[in-house]
Amino acid sequence: MKRSARIALLFLAVTASFAPMLAAPAINLLKVVFPDTSSLLIQWVVTLSSLFIMPTLLFASTLAKKFSRKSILIVGLVLYIIGGIGPSIVNSIPVILVFRAILGLSIGIISPTFNALIAENFHGDERTKMNGWVTAINGIGGAIFLSIGGFVASFGWRSVFLSYAYAIILLIFVVLFLPKFPPVQVQGTKNTSTAKIPAVFYLVALLSGLHILLYFTIPTSMSLYLAEIGVGTASSVGYFSAISLFSIFLAGLAFPMLTRIFGRFIVTFGIVLYGLGFLVESYATNVWMIAIAVLLIGFAQGFFFPISFTKTAQLVPKERLTTAISILLACIYTFQFICPIFMNAVPSFFGFSSTRDTFLIISILLGVSVIVSILVSKRVQPQVARVAESK
Repeated sequence: MKRSARIALLFLAVTASFAPMLAAPAINLLKVVFPDTSSLLIQWVVTLSSLFIMPTLLFASTLAKKFSRKSILIVGLVLYIIGGIGPSIVNSIPVILVFRAILGLSIGIISPTFNALIAENFHGDERTKMNGWVTAINGIGGAIFLSIGGFVASFGWRSVFLSYAYAIILLIFVVLFLPKFPPVQVQGTKNTSTAKIPAVFYLVALLSGLHILLYFTIPTSMSLYLAEIGVGTASSVGYFSAISLFSIFLAGLAFPMLTRIFGRFIVTFGIVLYGLGFLVESYATNVWMIAIAVLLIGFAQGFFFPISFTKTAQLVPKERLTTAISILLACIYTFQFICPIFMNAVPSFFGFSSTRDTFLIISILLGVSVIVSILVSKRVQPQVARVAESK
């Protein structure tokens, strides 16, 4: 594959990694402009797209059998531009949410398509290298764009959504440089395997969704929390989100080393980082404490994500792996969507008057989870290792 085509593929990585988060700096500004709208609906401006990723994600393989990959990506990018920029020209939260739903549908078209192209056209070390570059662009690209998003938020909430215009450049790259890969050819083989997805996988999928929920408190709740405690400006949430993405990038690089150091207790280590992050956040009185908190939370998320896919590969039979990964992604996107519901339900249930209390109770629950994780790791991890050896 030509270098220009590789660059076009790599640039597509940014459309899935931080697209929902790019709207985060607009949350507090929208609350001011639409004071009679509930906080939950405004927070859904960030996460609603995650819910609508799933329908097209599940139909991605069907689309690939009927249309060329280039055509699919072009349609996906056009929808991405419409869904991303659309909110900047309307004056209604419900209409903004419609455009965010379109954005989600577009991500569900783009993400599996460009990932499939990488898997099909690169092998061995080349595939590993390409996936490494995808990770790097996800982290660094996301940090840069969210920093820009934080800056443009100072010009108003409409400017935040206009930031999605960068996808026009991606569309030009795809049209000019990406080959027209033909639809996927279906072989006439019949799969008679009776292998089942083990029940423990569904626990992995659930826990994967939960750690995504914890991380998404940054783009969905940070803007309102900063206003509540009187720290930072409307632009600050963009910078903090960028910091968290940069720490995700660093964690991804350090993941192999950390796995060797902590072994079966790598999950416990991640929970500790999450707990410390929310503890610091609950007592934050300045931007530096918030920055430390999002660094810890982002670093934890940065290696929880590969852990989820590693555990899935260890537990699930190869012939059911594609189905299992679809379930895993569906669970992850579902928990992204319900994050604002969670952040509104906890104060109502416990009678909290401050988001500080919500972050504090999360840190306490994570502290309990550390103890549970240690006990589970001692009993379950050896069994997982035996399963991996038998595959």
